[in-house]
Amino acid sequence: MRTTSQILVVGGGSAGWIMAAYLNAALNGSGRREADISLVESARIGRVGVGEATVPTIRHVLQTVGVDERTFLKAADATFKQAIRFDGWLKGGAERYHHPFDRRASGPVDRSALDWLESDRARDFSEIVSPQPVLAEMGLAPKALGSPDFSSPLPYAYHMDAEAFADHLADVATTAGVTRYIDDVVDIEQREDGDITAVNTKGGLRLEADLFVDCTGFAAILIGKTLGVELEDYSSWLMCDRAVTLRVPYDAHWPGRIRPFTTATARSAGWSWDIALQSRRGVGYVYSSQFISDDDAEAELRAFEGPHTGSLEARRLKFYVGQRKQHWANNVIACGLSSGFIEPLESTGLYLIEYAAVTLAEHFPRRADAMPIMAKRFNAILNQRYEEILDFVNLHYCLTQRSDTAFWREAQNPARVTDRLNAKLDFWRAKLPSGSDFDDHLRLFSHQSYEHILFGMGFESV
Repeated sequence: MRTTSQILVVGGGSAGWIMAAYLNAALNGSGRREADISLVESARIGRVGVGEATVPTIRHVLQTVGVDERTFLKAADATFKQAIRFDGWLKGGAERYHHPFDRRASGPVDRSALDWLESDRARDFSEIVSPQPVLAEMGLAPKALGSPDFSSPLPYAYHMDAEAFADHLADVATTAGVTRYIDDVVDIEQREDGDITAVNTKGGLRLEADLFVDCTGFAAILIGKTLGVELEDYSSWLMCDRAVTLRVPYDAHWPGRIRPFTTATARSAGWSWDIALQSRRGVGYVYSSQFISDDDAEAELRAFEGPHTGSLEARRLKFYVGQRKQHWANNVIACGLSSGFIEPLESTGLYLIEYAAVTLAEHFPRRADAMPIMAKRFNAILNQRYEEILDFVNLHYCLTQRSDTAFWREAQNPARVTDRLNAKLDFWRAKLPSGSDFDDHLRLFSHQSYEHILFGMGFESV
C-alpha cells in the first residue's frame, strides 16, 4: 500500500503559496491523498513584489486550486491584461507596438505576415492579426459582465498585487488542508548522501519531509546554500541587473482610466513598466548598473512619472539573471527566485513559478526509487523553459535601432545575442516564422509571439 508523502515548502510569497496550493489540489483532489503538504514562512522576510503581471496560463492554476475569479479580482486588487505595449524600443521616438495574447489566422494557409510585409504597413502588424491591441487601447475588458469564471472568446491574464495574491492563496490553501507554520528556519539537517531530512526553526520546530521545495527567494537556503547548486549566468545576453520601483496610488495620480495592458517603455539604460491595478499603479525601472547609477535611475523614473512621485517611497532591488544548473537536486526542488530569474519584460516571473508547480505535480515521485528519474526529466523541462524565455527576451534588445545611449549601442553588439536566437534570425530572414521552426512543443512563446516582436521592431523577412 502506497504511503502518503511529506512535502515541505520552505518560504511563502507567490512562489511558496502557488506551489503549495497547486500541489495540494493536484495530488489530493478527487478523494485521493498522496501528500501531506506543509509550508513554513518567516514573518520577517520581505517579499520581492515585482511580478505583478501574468500570462494566460495563470487561469489554469486559479481554476485548479478552486479560486473564484470575482473573489480573486477583489482580493488581489487585480485587473485584466490583454497585451504588452512596447514604447520607444525601435528608435527611441514615439513608435510603439503591441504583443497581444490573441493572434488570428487569415485562412487555412495564413498569409497575414507576408501580406503585411508587402503592404504599405500603415497599420501595425499586431492590429492586422488581432483585435486585442485596439480593444486594449480603448480600455475594454476581454470578457463581458456575467461571463463564466475564466471564460472568454479572447485569451487574457491579470495585473495583480503579488503580495495580496499570495495572502489570498494562503487562505485558499490552508482551508483546503495545507499546514502553515510562521517561523524562521535556522538549521538544516542532512544525510550523508546530501538529502535533507528536516529543517529546524527558531521557535523550536523540527519539520521533516520526504521532499522539500525551496521558495526562499534569492537567498536559496536549500538549493544554493545547503546543496551548493550553482547558477548559470545569463548576464552576457541580458545586461539589466537592478530595478527601482514605485507604488503610485490613484489619490496621488489618476491617469484617467485603468489600462488593460502592461506598458514597457525603453529608457536610457533599460526599460520601465507601468501596471494598472484597481487602487494604484505599479511602476518600475529595470536597468543595467554598468550604464547608470542607482540614484540616477531613480531620478530618471521619477522625472518620467512626474511631480506626484516626489513623496512616494522608492524600493531598490538587485538581481541576477540566470538559472540554477539543477532545479531539482537530491530531494530539493527550487521554485521562484531560488530557481532563477529573467527580467520581467514578458511577465514570466509568476509563469515560471506556475510552470514548476504544474511540472512537479506531473512528475511527482510516487515511489522512492522514482525520484532520480523524475528529477532528471524535471531539470530538462525547466532548463528548456529558461532558455526559451532568455531567447525571447533577448530578441527585444538585439533588434533595436537605437543609438542614443551607450546601453542601446551595446545591446546591438552581436556578442549579446544567444547562438540559438542568432540561428533563428538568420533563418527568418529567408522565410517567415512558422510552428515547424521549434522543436519544443511545451514552449510558452509560439512563432506567432515572435511575429509580434519581429515585425513590431521592423525586422525584414523574405
